[in-house]
Amino acid sequence: MPTKKAHAPVPQPVLRPARTGWRLLGSRALHNVSTCLFLVSIAVMLFEGLSRAIFDVSWFWAEESVRYLMVWAFFLTLGVTGRAGHHIRTELLVDHLGPRLRKTCHLLASLVGIAFCGLLFYASLPQVHRYYTMGMMTESNLDLPVWLLFLIMPLGALLYLTYYIGCTVRAWRGEDPFSNPDKAEGSPL
Repeated sequence: MPTKKAHAPVPQPVLRPARTGWRLLGSRALHNVSTCLFLVSIAVMLFEGLSRAIFDVSWFWAEESVRYLMVWAFFLTLGVTGRAGHHIRTELLVDHLGPRLRKTCHLLASLVGIAFCGLLFYASLPQVHRYYTMGMMTESNLDLPVWLLFLIMPLGALLYLTYYIGCTVRAWRGEDPFSNPDKAEGSPL
């Protein structure tokens, strides 16, 4: 009588706890807002291009609005894209280090990120304050206050800072702080 072969148990992927509702809602809201800003900027660019090509008319406000829409879309997604694991990573050296040295490198990178975000926030506040006190308006006929447009810099720095604070906490626990914490290892994008 043939004997049955014992099958080795299939290893299950390690799943991390799901995000809280507020973090998930905030990430989706920021992605949606920045996507809408990006799409509006594309629509304005297409409108401007077609207007120039077909009617030989250029709109002064179009270039300026596209610039500010793109900057706002970029700064709103800095922290969210980091949490999703979409920032550029160079893992060649760090992956070949021992656990203690890897943890040290992750902590150091996270602290440098915190310092960068703090510097960006600190440097952007006087600029926003100066534009606010001057009452400066945009160059085009949009007549938007420039301080309101530049307010995205400290706001984006704070959003990015929350990402790096989370990275520091994860690095302190010995985890890889720059990977997506909500995806199982080896799962598709």
